[in-house]
Amino acid sequence: MTAGTSSPGLPRCLGPVAILGQSLATVGLTLTAVLNIPDVHQAAGRATWLAYAIALAVILLVSETLVLFRHEPARPTGIAGYVEAGLGQGVGGLASWAMLLGYGAAALACMAFLGSYLTILLAPLGLPPLPLATFLVAALASLALARRDVRLSTTTMLLTETVSVLIVLGLCLVVLRQGGAPADLHAIDPSGDGGSQVRAGLMVAVLSFMGFESAANLGQEALRPEQAVPRALRTAVLVAGGLFLFWAVVLSEGLAWLPAAQRTALDPISLLADQLGQTGSGRWIQFGTFLCLFGSSLGSLTAFGRLGLGLARQGVLPRRLAAVHPRFQTPAAAMAGLGLPIIGFGAVLVQRGLPPETLYNLFGGVTVLSFLLVYGLAGLSCVRKPLAGCSAWRRVLTGACSLMAVLAVACGYLWGVIGQQNGLLISFAALIGIGAVLIVRRA
Repeated sequence: MTAGTSSPGLPRCLGPVAILGQSLATVGLTLTAVLNIPDVHQAAGRATWLAYAIALAVILLVSETLVLFRHEPARPTGIAGYVEAGLGQGVGGLASWAMLLGYGAAALACMAFLGSYLTILLAPLGLPPLPLATFLVAALASLALARRDVRLSTTTMLLTETVSVLIVLGLCLVVLRQGGAPADLHAIDPSGDGGSQVRAGLMVAVLSFMGFESAANLGQEALRPEQAVPRALRTAVLVAGGLFLFWAVVLSEGLAWLPAAQRTALDPISLLADQLGQTGSGRWIQFGTFLCLFGSSLGSLTAFGRLGLGLARQGVLPRRLAAVHPRFQTPAAAMAGLGLPIIGFGAVLVQRGLPPETLYNLFGGVTVLSFLLVYGLAGLSCVRKPLAGCSAWRRVLTGACSLMAVLAVACGYLWGVIGQQNGLLISFAALIGIGAVLIVRRA
C-alpha cells in the first residue's frame, strides 16, 4: 500500500516492529495454547495438528491475497479498503461495518476472559470473587490505554505477547522432557483421523489466526506502509502458524496425560503445568494468559477505533466520532463512543452470570462470520481489480484460490451451526442489515 498522506491528526510514527506487534497481539498467540488448542483437542483428538495445518494453509492464501494490495492507499479501515478498491464504495462500507463488528466482538470476548483471569490472579489475596468489578476494571483499563499514544499501546502489546509466549514455550519444553507418561508424541500420527474430526476443530483453528490483518488498520500511521504492512501480514501468519503447529503436537500429547475431567476444565493447560512442574507453575501460565488477553484486548480495540474513525469520516457513523484526541492523536472519540457501549453490554451479560467461556464462544462466532465475509470479499476484489506490481495471472490465481478456501471454511462452519446456533446467525444477519441500511442512507 502506498503511503499517501496521513489522516488529519493521525501521526505517521510507527515502524515495522510496532506494526508487527499489532498483528501478533491481536491474534493472541498464547490464547491459542491455553484456550483454543484444548477446545480443538476435545473435538479433533490427535487430528488437532491437522486442523491447524489446514487453517494455516487457508490463512496463508488470505495473507498473500492481502499482500497484493500493497500499492493501494493506506486507510484506517484496513483490508475493508481493499474490498472497496475492487468492489466499490458500498461493498467496501459494508466490509468496514463487518470488520467493526468482528473486532468489537473479539475485544468483548477477550475482555470477558481478562476480567476472569484478573479474579483468578487476585484470589490469593483473599478477596471475594467480584466478576462484574474485575470485568469493568480490565475492560476500562484496556480502553484507556488503547486511547493513548499508539506507540505506547503497540509497545505494550509486543511486550505482553513476548512474555506470555515464552511462558508457554517453557511448559512445552517440560512436556517434551518429562511427564506422567513417555512423551512419544502420538499426536502426529494421522492414521485413524477422520474428516469429521478435522472439520470439528477447523473453525476454532481458523479463529486462532484472526486478527493478523489488523496491521493494515495502522497503515496510515506506519512510516513506510508499503513495506511494513505486507511484511507484518506475512510474518504474523508464519510465526503464529509455526507456534500453533508446535503447540498442537506437544500440548495435545500433554493433555492426553490429564484425567478426562481435567481435560475439559476451563484452564487445562495450567493444570498440566502444575502436574509436570513444581507446585505453582500453573500460576505462571495464568499470568502469561492474562498478559496475552490484555494485549489482544488492546489490539482489537486499536483496530476497532480506527474502523470507527473511518466509518465516521464516510458518514456511516456520526461525524463527531471522527474527532482525534488533541494530545494523543488517536481516534479517541470513536473508541469511547463505540467502546463504552460494548463494555456496558458486556457488563450486563457478566452481571447476569454468563461465564467467560460462554461469552468467548458466542462473540467468537460473530468474529468468525465477520472476518470470513471480509476475507471472501477481499479475494473477490483481488480477482476483479488490476493491481500495480502484480501480473494478471498471479492476481487472479491467488485471489480465486483464497476465495475458494474461505468459501469452503465458511460452508463447513455454517454446516455445523445451522440448526444449533440459529440465534447467532439471525443476530449476525440483523447486525449486517443495520450496517447496510446505514450505508444506503449515507448514499
